[in-house]
Amino acid sequence: MKKSRLGAFIFVIAVTAGLVYKNLPQRGQHIPADLRDAVADNTEFDTSLPVLGTNNIDGNIPIPSSRSKSIYGANSMHEYYQSPEKLKKMADSTVAFVQKDSLYFDPVKRIFTVKDRRRLSDAANLDESEDFASQNKLSNCSGAYVGKGLVMTAGHCVSDDPERGHYFGNLFMVFGWKYEKEGTPVPDFPVDSVYSIRNIETHAYESGNEDTKRDFALVSMDRVPADRQPLMLENAQQPRVGQKVFTIGYPLGLAVKINDPDQAQIYTISKNVFQTNLDVFGGNSGGSVFDSATGKIIGIVITATGPEYSFELNQDFRFIAEFSGPGASISVKPELGTAIFGSGESPNVLNEMRGFGAAISILDGNKYLITLHKGAKFQNRSYTFWTVTNLAGNSVFNKGRLMREKQESFGTGVMRLPEEIKQIVQP
Repeated sequence: MKKSRLGAFIFVIAVTAGLVYKNLPQRGQHIPADLRDAVADNTEFDTSLPVLGTNNIDGNIPIPSSRSKSIYGANSMHEYYQSPEKLKKMADSTVAFVQKDSLYFDPVKRIFTVKDRRRLSDAANLDESEDFASQNKLSNCSGAYVGKGLVMTAGHCVSDDPERGHYFGNLFMVFGWKYEKEGTPVPDFPVDSVYSIRNIETHAYESGNEDTKRDFALVSMDRVPADRQPLMLENAQQPRVGQKVFTIGYPLGLAVKINDPDQAQIYTISKNVFQTNLDVFGGNSGGSVFDSATGKIIGIVITATGPEYSFELNQDFRFIAEFSGPGASISVKPELGTAIFGSGESPNVLNEMRGFGAAISILDGNKYLITLHKGAKFQNRSYTFWTVTNLAGNSVFNKGRLMREKQESFGTGVMRLPEEIKQIVQP
């Protein structure tokens, strides 16, 4: 997530006749937020995926995540139990958006239990030494309780379309997804910590530049929580460059993390979006951004540039790249060790692979034999990483590492508080 911005890709998936097709935008475009934090959790790998050359390779292999965030400088994301009481109280008024089918309700004990307690290291093929590797994943997005039975989040986190994975009727809003002390197991959630969405009161998810992009939602809860203090919106002051900010949210679907209020600041401000160096990942989207001095909400985490993970090949990997597909599509034929790219994509794809040190030989007019060498490192949003993962699974990679950037870099985009939300929330 450097100042120069890394390229990003949109992946639209359609599985037909054993092929996995992907569409890519022009380089320089940002990944849409609904592909970063929506319910389809593509940060996961199937650790049993076969290696190229075996007889039981499945073409329908999950692609790596297109979410986009990283750590700037030292990791400023702290656990609930490590934080001051004031920040704990604020975290108690945040929610994690969780798929309803991820929880089981016990009608006798009147508690919700997590069905599948997955560790991040397993779900994301992450090295055990990395921050949070041993913690469990649960949620998809973050939100803030702002009073009157209302929760504020990002527009890409909820939808009124029943065909979408993040349809609001499929989601719970959960208070209390936190670690009370080191090594705390995944908690059960009492009934008064789990809420359904009654309605989407106002919503926008409109792509564009930082002057035109709109990505916010205000949803009503199925009942008003009796014991949650509303988080306050900043109505009097506008954000300013250099202003210290922090966020509270659920990065990578983990238990709540509270950022150091002294570490991040605002770098640029546009009409609808301002840029910061907040430490956030997919899952933080929808979380509130606070003025460090007042504790009031000044925005909503919506976007960033750059990858989440870096992976290293543990062996040489060879495949055929064929440039004969339509448009900017990509398909894979794992049983043939072949990736088929759009006919006009050869300059982009081959230049990127040369940048990773690949040896490239021409087989005929539109086919190339590509050898990637052991030790080559790839970020999780690139043609090369996508191709290797879809052809061979994750066994050809060493465990991943979280991406880290210089402290003075920035790229975490924050939606300024929209008037639509202010008008509903304020008395």
